[in-house]
Formats: sequence, structure tokens, C-alpha cells
Amino acid sequence: MSVTRTASATGSYTTTDINIVVRQFTTDLKMIASSTRAMTEKAASDYGADVELLAANGYLKAVDLTQIFGGKEIRAVKYYVDANTGTLKSARPGGVRWPELAGSEIRIVMSHTDSFNAAVLQSLYGRLNINWGFTSVDTSHSSLNSSGGRDYASNGWGMRREDWS
Repeated sequence: MSVTRTASATGSYTTTDINIVVRQFTTDLKMIASSTRAMTEKAASDYGADVELLAANGYLKAVDLTQIFGGKEIRAVKYYVDANTGTLKSARPGGVRWPELAGSEIRIVMSHTDSFNAAVLQSLYGRLNINWGFTSVDTSHSSLNSSGGRDYASNGWGMRREDWS
């Protein structure tokens, strides 16, 4: 099944465009998993599949990945969905080889659009790989410094990545 959405007069995208961009996100996540050893590649793939499902259904606003060690944030990246990417230039995945710290963990928080709620989450049960729940965790990364970012885009859909260290 293919869905076409018109984002504006200057751009449109299909689920294929979402797949292309989310594949770049998932590549970053696999690099983080590999370098930190805080997550398996299979888990990274499962998270990527869930991000793709939510994005394709218009529920995804942002995804935040944070390496936590000893209760403190070490590194973070946040991917903001941009459904009108006329200004984004797509980069190659990378720049996320985070330190291997025994006992560190990777926290993943997805921010959703207003159309996503508990009923929608329940309707997706069995299609999502991860047992997601709602949270109010702070993802501002106020203890870290901004350290650049990258853009991933295909036609009218993209993700803008901001990095913190």
C-alpha cells in the first residue's frame, strides 16, 4: 500500500520517503548500539521499525535518544520530524559513535502528535515491537552542550537531528 500526502505547495512525500529517512535514523541507532554496547542491534532494529510505523501513520513528532551512565546524561540526539523539508539537505548517517561505558543505558523517548492517544496506542498493540508507555521525562538535555547535528530528508519528509555531549 502506498500513501501520498501533500505537505505544502512545494513538496509531497510517500511512505517510501518516510522509509528512506527512518532507515537513516535506524542506522544511527545501530551505530549507537554498537559503540556503547548498551543495546543489541536487534533491539535497535525493533525501535526503528516502531518509529517507522508511527511516522507512516502521522503520529511521530520527535525521537530522543540519550545515553545515561550513573544516573547522568552522557550524550543525546533528538530527531525532529519535518514534513515540509524544502530547506533540509540530506546527510549520510553517522557521527554517533558514543563511548562504551559498562552499565550505561540508552533511553528512547518518542514525542507524538496531538492525534496520538491511549486508544491509538491500544489499536497498534501487536504491530509495535516495543511495549511503549506514556512518560513526562525531561528531554531538554540541560546538563549537556549542543554539539551540532544532521538532516535526513527524502522529497517532502525528513528528520532534523540535534546532538548534545
